[in-house]
Amino acid sequence: MRRCSLAVLLALLSACRTAPPARIATSAPGWTQRGGQAVWTPARGEDAVVIGLQVWTRADGECLLDVSKASLSFVLAHVTADHWRIEAATGQRHSARGLPTARVGWLQLARSLSGQAPTAPWQFERRDAGAWRLTNPQTGERFDGSLTP
Repeated sequence: MRRCSLAVLLALLSACRTAPPARIATSAPGWTQRGGQAVWTPARGEDAVVIGLQVWTRADGECLLDVSKASLSFVLAHVTADHWRIEAATGQRHSARGLPTARVGWLQLARSLSGQAPTAPWQFERRDAGAWRLTNPQTGERFDGSLTP
């Protein structure tokens, strides 16, 4: 399992994309941008990976999350009140109406960082000094991180 997750991560890192995409005008009024870092543990017993985060949020709960490793963007998650979309640097794209699927941690991270409660079984907890933790107790997937104000 550990080799599989590492292979997936390496495949994601093999492509480069700039974010945010031009079709989302994050420079428009109402968007707030923050950057930070997190430690992502893909599943219970797997090795953790340090990732970079760029997060754009709006007061209505809309969130755009750009995840990078070694300055290469590899996941873009976009969550609104009634729609979600995720894109990988490999070109894979998935989207749907409604709440983000609980199967994709990146979508739950975007939702949580925008101030919304994650979909069960995910649990979001604010910690000291602006740090936070998002955990899926069923799979062991976890994000521990912080963002600059």
